[in-house]
Amino acid sequence: MFRSPRRIQIFAPLVLAFVTPAVALAQTPATPWANKLFLPNIGKNPALDAPPVLVHDFGTVPHGTLCVHKFTLTNIYDVPMQVVDVRKSCGCLEAYPPQKVLQPQESAEFVVSMNTAKFHGANAQTLYITLGPNYVSTAVIRMQANSRADVSLNPGVVNFGTVAQGAKTAQTVMLEYNGRQRDWKVTEAVPTNSPLNVEIKDVSGRAWFSPTKYALTVSLKPDAPAGVLSEVISLKTTDPTAPIVQVNVTGVVEAPLSVSAEHVRFERVPVGGEASQKIVIRAATGPFKIQPMAPRDDGIIVETFPAPAPVQIVTIRFRPTQAGSVRQEIRLVTDLGGGTVTTIRVEGEGVAE
Repeated sequence: MFRSPRRIQIFAPLVLAFVTPAVALAQTPATPWANKLFLPNIGKNPALDAPPVLVHDFGTVPHGTLCVHKFTLTNIYDVPMQVVDVRKSCGCLEAYPPQKVLQPQESAEFVVSMNTAKFHGANAQTLYITLGPNYVSTAVIRMQANSRADVSLNPGVVNFGTVAQGAKTAQTVMLEYNGRQRDWKVTEAVPTNSPLNVEIKDVSGRAWFSPTKYALTVSLKPDAPAGVLSEVISLKTTDPTAPIVQVNVTGVVEAPLSVSAEHVRFERVPVGGEASQKIVIRAATGPFKIQPMAPRDDGIIVETFPAPAPVQIVTIRFRPTQAGSVRQEIRLVTDLGGGTVTTIRVEGEGVAE
């Protein structure tokens, strides 16, 4: 993890309150330090250099496609960071920044969409994402795509919305070709490791002047993981100039249980004293119960509510009987789906008075 902005060179312009504007301008780096936070794997390699402008290319897509990309925003510094402002150069762009403060070494998803229904041909637009509030820098990200006029997609994205994990669900979109190539065809979906099944069906009319149409039906695999869904389906075609057509898939796969905190830490609790924290657990399917926990001998006490409810509050107490550290994983077993389990990591430090 890097030190706070005040202690590292790339933050120098932020601490020049008593330096003349000319000197400050001369010392301003060409690359905003905020660009680093959007680099893949920057958490593991915080010394990586970022380019002055980050670029994501959606490639050539059917006109009307809602292109979606999921960035990972990682705070590599030792001070809290959050997105404080987002500006965009075009109405075709939308940004969905994380709504929380990122603590040091914490990551979150930053989703960006580009609506190709609002332009034809090649287009490149820019997002300006300001991070702060204590140290301020604006990341520059260029999003680009080529919206094909001869191929259209309706609707422009496969959107599952919010679905329960393991539920059977499918969406169908129509792909239409209006170009001059008479034998234009979709031959297959490029195999991927995505959590999707794809079915392609030719639904073109029989008349010679009818456009070529395909129904693309996308379904979730039963083992699709919980979380935000942001996938791209690549379709092979017989077009030698643009052999791949891309279709975006979005949605949220909701886990049976969501937990407000998966890690609880009690620092410097006196022996014989007590500290407690509450955790909120929600179920996607309705009321549920958590099985009571047996007494433990490590000073950790878990209190559950016996009645069924869609939201359960679990109280975790730490009563150290001796000085030293305790680290345990607490398994909370519910009555959902034959015994859904969620795990909470508990750490505590008991100190002698």
